[in-house]
Amino acid sequence: MYWENWTSGIGPRATVARVRRWLRTHPIAVSILATAIATGGALLVARVTGADAIGRAFGEVKPGWIGLIAGAEALTYPAYAMAYRSVAGVHGHAPMSLPLVGRVVAAGFGPFHVAGGFGIDKQALHALDEDERSARVRVLGLGMLEWALLAPAACVASIVLLAEGADILPSLLWPWALAVPVGFGFAFWASAPGRRERLARVRGRRRAWLADLLDGVGVLRTLLAHPLKHWTAWVGTALYWASDIAAFYGALRTFGLSPGVGQVILAYATGYAATRRSLPLGGAGVTEVLMSYALYWVREPLAPALAAVVAYRAFNFVLAAMPALVARRHVQPLLDAADAMRRASGKR
Repeated sequence: MYWENWTSGIGPRATVARVRRWLRTHPIAVSILATAIATGGALLVARVTGADAIGRAFGEVKPGWIGLIAGAEALTYPAYAMAYRSVAGVHGHAPMSLPLVGRVVAAGFGPFHVAGGFGIDKQALHALDEDERSARVRVLGLGMLEWALLAPAACVASIVLLAEGADILPSLLWPWALAVPVGFGFAFWASAPGRRERLARVRGRRRAWLADLLDGVGVLRTLLAHPLKHWTAWVGTALYWASDIAAFYGALRTFGLSPGVGQVILAYATGYAATRRSLPLGGAGVTEVLMSYALYWVREPLAPALAAVVAYRAFNFVLAAMPALVARRHVQPLLDAADAMRRASGKR
């Protein structure tokens, strides 16, 4: 009976495949679900904090800073598009048109993909170049590029705060201060061209995921080796982080918080343990909780910290959903083409 169910299309694999198809074809419903999850995360922190404290935080709003949140978030899109186009063109791939880059980037910031924005990126690049592995590697390289700037900034901030003897949890500062240089050093050693393939073989068997990861670091090595050729990757990523952190800072000031630069960078980077484009559903729930407590760990009161995170996420999560949905309609033919190619190759 089990085998009959399996082969008739109602077994576990078929069910998972149908669920995935439903999620891909109902972005509005998934966006609503993601918003509900994000709201649940915020309410969870609010319950710990207490209704009275939250009420006082929202009662002391400084609306003049809201303009900074909106303006800075608007700048994140063209900045990220600069970096995206450069990474998409590494290894001799044809440059993407600016309108297409803008649409893919906007769609990738939407909260409706269970694999995050990187899932849309991988499908779009796969469809354009008909090379799924190359698409995976370049998307991994994009993620490496994001952390190549944010992680060192958090590392430097941690070292400075440690040197100043700041009243911040040492268990928050030391991992950033030590793990970042060690991690980057190991990643660059492991991703050396003559070493990648050897390390990708574990017990005599090649691990595809490990080979892809090492080649993703290899993309970062390419960007570093040719900085003038790929200057837009570095400038775009730097502008993206600067703009998004400025929006985060604007949200903090909206609710009366004024931490130093180091605390802002550290709380922001800790809150994004994985960047929002790489997280499922735009980081719904996880980001709200982790970012609120990251502010608490740098000694900001939890109630206004939560209020600030809610304001910040209202712009880069909730309000981002509408342009993302519009952009997704324009890139849907690419996503459909990628799905067709995967089906043709026997993958689900």
